[in-house]
Amino acid sequence: MKEKINFYGYPIDLTYGKGQKNIYLRIHPSQGKISLSLDQRLGKQGALAFLEDKKDWLFQRISPGQVLEDPAYIGGERHFLWGRTYPLRIVLGQKRNQVDLREGELLMSLKEDLDREGREALLLEFYRSQVKAQVPDRLAYWSKILGLYPKDWRVKKMTSRWGTCNPRDQRIWLSLYLAQRPYQALDYVLVHELVHFMEDHHNQAFYAYLDQFFPQWKEVEKSLNRPLKG
Repeated sequence: MKEKINFYGYPIDLTYGKGQKNIYLRIHPSQGKISLSLDQRLGKQGALAFLEDKKDWLFQRISPGQVLEDPAYIGGERHFLWGRTYPLRIVLGQKRNQVDLREGELLMSLKEDLDREGREALLLEFYRSQVKAQVPDRLAYWSKILGLYPKDWRVKKMTSRWGTCNPRDQRIWLSLYLAQRPYQALDYVLVHELVHFMEDHHNQAFYAYLDQFFPQWKEVEKSLNRPLKG
């Protein structure tokens, strides 16, 4: 069960689980959202009590401009692709459902109309395909520089992380939301995860490697912690 509540002017997405032992409060920079998941027995009052207890932590990490309204995925609405905004155009009666970038527009072709969730899912699959198309060349470039070659990489929907990895198995996972950001962000996340193959933790050695291989990492990381604005 899901609902949205207002907490000191911040919209919070609540998700109630059955028998959930822990409470999870997350900030999602990629979407400009705040989410809270907790056991359904605690209810809205339990959520508000938890947020009240954690409000200092929350307010230190987010500003009002970082919380965005949910997109409606309707014609004319602007969406990001590689750091630029494009208007969404929806065309019905097509042979298949797909999204393409054509003549300065994100063209959403539909066999028949979809609800908001269906349109969102279709756009996210487009983002996934965009990241997958860019990764081979960019990963080959950075792998050669660092001398590190992952055995596998995947793109998936991650809202609280831009990337993650398993150094032992030499695998990298990337967020499909990177397709909304400038290309430089994809480069940074690839380098970040590759460096973890040499150093597990975010310690002095880790940041020294980032300084060596991607000197502008601080600026890019800071931009990734802010929501995009058109």
